[in-house]
Amino acid sequence: MSSSVVAIALAMGSAAHAQETASPTPITSANQSADPDIVVTGSAIRGVAPVGSNLISVGQETIEKTAPVNLSQLTNTVPSISTAGSIPQGENAFSYYSPQIHSLAGSSSNTTLVIVDGLRLPGGGQQFNQTDPNIIPVSAIQRVEVLADGASTAYGSDAVAGVVNYITKRTFDGFDMNIQQGFAKSYRNTAINAIWGTTWDSGGVYIAGSWSKQNTLLNREREFTSRGDYRSLGGSNNLSFTCPNATITVQQQGGLANSGIANRVFLGPQATTSVANSAANAPCNNSVYSTMVPGQGRGNVYMKVINDFSDKLSMQFTMNYNRQRTNSPGAPGTINGLAYGTGATGGANNRFPAQYNPFFLAPAGAPTTTIENVNVLALRADNDYGYTRTQADVIYATFQASYKINDKWTLTFSDAAGWNRSATDALNTFCGACANLALNGTTQNGNVNASAVSGQSVIALNLPLTTANAIDVWRPLNDPSNRTSAAVQRSLYSNDSGNTNLNQFNQMKLDLQGSLFELPGGDVRVAIGGEYYWQDQQQKFIGGNNTGPTTTGASYRNYEYKRDVKSFYGELYVPVVSPEMEIPFIYKFDLSIAGRYDKFSDVGDTTNPKFAANWEVVPGLKLRGNYSKAFVAPPIAVIGDPSQGYLYASGSVGTTGTINLPVSAFPNVINVPGARVVDANGNATATPCTAATQICNIGGGQAANGDAVGALRRQLGGGLVGVTPQRGRSWSVGVDLAPRFLPGFMGAVTFFHNTFIGGVSSPSPAAITASAGLRNLLTLCTQPTGCTADQINTFGNVANGSVIGSTVPLVTAYLIDQSVRNALDLKVEGIDASFSYRTQETGIGRFTVGTALTYFTKFRQAFAGAEDFSILNTSGYNTTFPSVQFKNRAQFGWEMGGFAADIFWNYTGSYRNWGSQSVAVITRDANGNPNGGGDYVSPNHVFDLHLQYTIGGDSIMKGWQVYADVQNLFDRDPPFYNGNVGGITGAGFGYNSFVSNPLGRIISIGARIKL
Repeated sequence: MSSSVVAIALAMGSAAHAQETASPTPITSANQSADPDIVVTGSAIRGVAPVGSNLISVGQETIEKTAPVNLSQLTNTVPSISTAGSIPQGENAFSYYSPQIHSLAGSSSNTTLVIVDGLRLPGGGQQFNQTDPNIIPVSAIQRVEVLADGASTAYGSDAVAGVVNYITKRTFDGFDMNIQQGFAKSYRNTAINAIWGTTWDSGGVYIAGSWSKQNTLLNREREFTSRGDYRSLGGSNNLSFTCPNATITVQQQGGLANSGIANRVFLGPQATTSVANSAANAPCNNSVYSTMVPGQGRGNVYMKVINDFSDKLSMQFTMNYNRQRTNSPGAPGTINGLAYGTGATGGANNRFPAQYNPFFLAPAGAPTTTIENVNVLALRADNDYGYTRTQADVIYATFQASYKINDKWTLTFSDAAGWNRSATDALNTFCGACANLALNGTTQNGNVNASAVSGQSVIALNLPLTTANAIDVWRPLNDPSNRTSAAVQRSLYSNDSGNTNLNQFNQMKLDLQGSLFELPGGDVRVAIGGEYYWQDQQQKFIGGNNTGPTTTGASYRNYEYKRDVKSFYGELYVPVVSPEMEIPFIYKFDLSIAGRYDKFSDVGDTTNPKFAANWEVVPGLKLRGNYSKAFVAPPIAVIGDPSQGYLYASGSVGTTGTINLPVSAFPNVINVPGARVVDANGNATATPCTAATQICNIGGGQAANGDAVGALRRQLGGGLVGVTPQRGRSWSVGVDLAPRFLPGFMGAVTFFHNTFIGGVSSPSPAAITASAGLRNLLTLCTQPTGCTADQINTFGNVANGSVIGSTVPLVTAYLIDQSVRNALDLKVEGIDASFSYRTQETGIGRFTVGTALTYFTKFRQAFAGAEDFSILNTSGYNTTFPSVQFKNRAQFGWEMGGFAADIFWNYTGSYRNWGSQSVAVITRDANGNPNGGGDYVSPNHVFDLHLQYTIGGDSIMKGWQVYADVQNLFDRDPPFYNGNVGGITGAGFGYNSFVSNPLGRIISIGARIKL
């Protein structure tokens, strides 16, 4: 880097220095804007770093000493990144592969903009159209810049929390290759990064590429994710009644209900006694069958060509192709439903004797049973349960042409375009409809008159049941003695599904910048420009329709979304005082004013300003501050398809489960059909609710007329309620230190404040029932017959093209609206701080010590403008982002001759588990918001070690390196977390995948070859 970043580069990853030179450069006016061709993150003016902001730069030294497999691993060394410390493998369900700054929301409210060389990337993933920076090879990266301030004035949407800018090498001459192999228990990874390039008098070309493979990790390969019963650790018992040997709950015995064994479970057909249906009696651990981390492979290639055609005209062109795949082995499915034996009786919804299962066995302790509910794990002898894979193919290209009008003014045109096809396919996975057809002849748990496809009259039957088409669940399905035919066995794993997302975009910018006039402090510089951006997204879904195998009955849905944005922006840089003016205690003083206007085709327009100042008191001591407004446009895919009643990818209208409501907050709940008293253990009883009841359970049980009670939820897109851009306001103040009396020392402290208003989210049932600002989204139906047909159809938006995706309950107790809306408000404050000190050369080498940390002092949230509450130092209450208070990464390094050794200490402070699976009670205030309690989660200490040797001398191997890298040196397990929270697909129970890495100690060896 030929010019310094405005803020001191923090000790991120390896106490990275702003210039990545042998010793830090003090902050002076000369090195803040030394090269007018350098583009620095956060400013539209070339050669001017973002005034008033703290800019973290992670450069070549850090890249070498991190030895990253991909860019996610490199970025996760920065404490201000929400996922710092987590595993850089597999798609994050809430942000794809995009990093997030300061935990400021996630999912459809992601507030961090990820760019490459200042330009946008194509979106990807299953829904939210977020970016994957890993499409760029590590070998092409010069540095990464993290700006943790609102930056919509420079970049538009998404930059509320800040910007992560991956900056590629301008030119390269020669050939470099980095090969590494990593080993951990039951785990391997391999990575190859290479770059070749050549230069000429007016430019150059290089080609960079990478290939990596990271193995699958199963739950059973880590004890902390496969215990099943965590009570000895203060957690819950997650053992199950779903076992290879069928467990049985008697429904009808000898034609009469048997109250003595009602709701009790026989642990197999041979059981002579039953046990209470409680977690304490559950015998089986099914966590051992699940995938914790999917295997991942990636290959990409990146080309850049740059040329100066004259002293006025220069151009550059880049092209990038990426393919990545993940693979997760399938897990055995669960068969849970009614089975009928000879002599069973029923009503109009049964067809006997055709539904009698020829393999039916009554439990030994209830030999006259004729109807039972069986629960069994559908194991296979070959342990082949299909698999789920994702694949993303990306083509990305940029073009830039700059023309120097004269010595002071430059006109630049930029164009970035991309295409991303992201697909998830599940192949040969469990077919629940097939299992039900073989168990009782229907797909609707024994009801021969219920439609298998909601909204249609499609009745799927497999009658009469015979030994050829029925399933034997009374013997383990993988046991040679099982009597199920081969054809039925094959049908159990015959389900296929697909989810394909095609994202395309084009960003065009025209930018004019130069000097307006000269002040005593220097040239007043300005940048003005316009931008046109368009994107479209197509989503296709193929899956079963609940009538049997997907080969004979499938569903298909297609969504299409489009958006275009027209933008205008401007930035003014005013150097008020320069060193040459020799004003006491004002060595240098700069001001910046910026603004941007964006007009969206679908969600309106927005205007955002920014004001900032730098005051360098004396050389090496700088004070800074800024204030800005920013915004996030709702992802187009969560607005919903208006032609389909605003349905969207993960949205639906259908049945939901029971909920518990306090009578004090919902007095009408006692009149809801099927309302039942909840006991002190949180279990619903058979006792009807009264005015004296404290907590009522609704959405289950029976109505007064004996009909089963259920409930409906809807999750439609934000277009239904007129969703608008999400707004942010931020300010920060800070100090940078690079004292001249202490060469080699650099420090920075920043206090930041960020307010996020109207975050787009789908409110959870817990939030709706607990928050006064969201309670209007819950409709209680107090008539004896529940909600009316008109209520249900209006709720489902059926008249406008939406569909109710499941059978409507006979009696509907409540309607809960989880549609996407501007529901979430956040207020976040904290401190980013760092220092690094590198000694001069001594007789025993050169030493480096440094640290970087993020410490939140406030983290409050509210729903729909209601009173806010603190979630500081917790995780789990919000399922899409954590709010852990403290993270730190420190370094101690030594180098002498060609040898270098660095040890890193990664620390995440203790916090509270506020997730739904917390064992300790979470206390709540009068409004139902959490205010204390929850499980204590221990702090996490992880040490990394990096050793390397660089060959010197004059040999052909000069500059080559060999290295060893050890992550999690002492092989510490993640702190126990009772639950599975975090976005990584398949994250296992027992740890928090937002902030913890489950791989354990990884030892990598590698070599860097330079020619």
